[in-house]
Amino acid sequence: MRELVSGFDGVIVLVLFFIIYLYCSKVQEDNIETYHYYTHFKRAVLVKLLFGLLFACVYIFYYDGGDTQYYYTGARSIVRIAKKDFFAFIQLMAGERTPELRSLFDYTTGWPTYFKDANSWAVCRFSVPFYLLGCGSYLGMTLMMDAFLFIPMWRFYRMIIRIYPRSQNYAAFALFYIPSVCFWGSGLLKDVWCLVGVLSVYYSCWMVFVRRKKVFGNIFRYLVWAYILTSIRPYAFYTVFATSVVWIALILLRRLNNKMIQVAFFPLVAVFVIVMYAVFVDNMGDIAEGKYASVGSMMEQAVIIQDDLKRDYYGTNSFDIGTFDASISGMLSKTPQALTAGLFRPFLWEARTPFMLLSGVENFFLLVLSLLVLFKMRLNLFRVFIDDAFLLSLALFVVAFGFFIGLTIANFGALVRYRIILLPFLVIILFRLRYLYKKAEEDDEEEAEEFVS
Repeated sequence: MRELVSGFDGVIVLVLFFIIYLYCSKVQEDNIETYHYYTHFKRAVLVKLLFGLLFACVYIFYYDGGDTQYYYTGARSIVRIAKKDFFAFIQLMAGERTPELRSLFDYTTGWPTYFKDANSWAVCRFSVPFYLLGCGSYLGMTLMMDAFLFIPMWRFYRMIIRIYPRSQNYAAFALFYIPSVCFWGSGLLKDVWCLVGVLSVYYSCWMVFVRRKKVFGNIFRYLVWAYILTSIRPYAFYTVFATSVVWIALILLRRLNNKMIQVAFFPLVAVFVIVMYAVFVDNMGDIAEGKYASVGSMMEQAVIIQDDLKRDYYGTNSFDIGTFDASISGMLSKTPQALTAGLFRPFLWEARTPFMLLSGVENFFLLVLSLLVLFKMRLNLFRVFIDDAFLLSLALFVVAFGFFIGLTIANFGALVRYRIILLPFLVIILFRLRYLYKKAEEDDEEEAEEFVS
């Protein structure tokens, strides 16, 4: 992969970095007096850009290539096709992968590695604009992708602050400063697209159903990111679709002021959500390329992936949650093992590389914080989630997505990357619960002081 980087890339990096820095400085300066949380804006962008360059350097000089190289060369091949046949370029960008289109690639365009894999090929397609903005440079492409995909992340950050006004610091940490999210969420991989896509779905729902502003624009944004997510990692969209529908359904239900009506309508809403989800998944088969076309096919795929990833060629980097069959009962029997793996593995003693060790340290602190929060909240936890539909939705996403990746991933390298999608939500939940616990303690102390006085 080292041949993809030259002195030209260094010049492009310096120019683009300088332009992005100046722009971010101007945005922060214009907004910081009105919105104090903009103190994080420039810093968060710079962290993302620097981690993007770090990711690129690690894959260039340590791993000497990998998925990120194939996404880059795939995007480059699509751009070069435009010089030969612009209509073919449009077809490729629209997702067509016919043998006729495949035959157009030659030594002048390069032969894309991921042409037959629809989900990986989608990353190549969606990366083409950033390839052009980065002047064909791999490092420049990385910087431009990180800069543009930071915008939806910032929108979601502002949404969290509107929902939880005193959350600006822990929300910033959750979205912009978690080490594994910074590293794996800043490189040219599927994961950054999935993370931003999930955040964008939540933001669009909030704008349409809660704030009721820019409705048509946000419906369009929702559809765009739904397509991107379904094209790259379908089950990520299936999960966020279900949990966001639960959130919106509860919001609409609570707008009915009468408690009796709420109780009466709740079962109907639950049935509606389940039916809507099942119909939706069955009708997304064409985009999801077959193996994720239905709940049944997803369960079968989970068993196949689990069996395949446990083979000897993964060595000590793999783990085993046990054998299960492609049935709901078979999968649910592995719930504790799958959730533990999806949320908190690798453990410190399972780390075999420096990157796994860093992830192990991060997981250790998350596990300790989770146990402390759960111990302190205890029975109050249920009441908090009942009262806060958004927090409940995030918790459902964390549990569902953590369960799925714990069930279907059997090597730590993939697991660490996949779980960056749920980590920001998990951290937001934990810090929100911690805040509520401390606030309740302070209120109790004030009541006790008033009683004594």
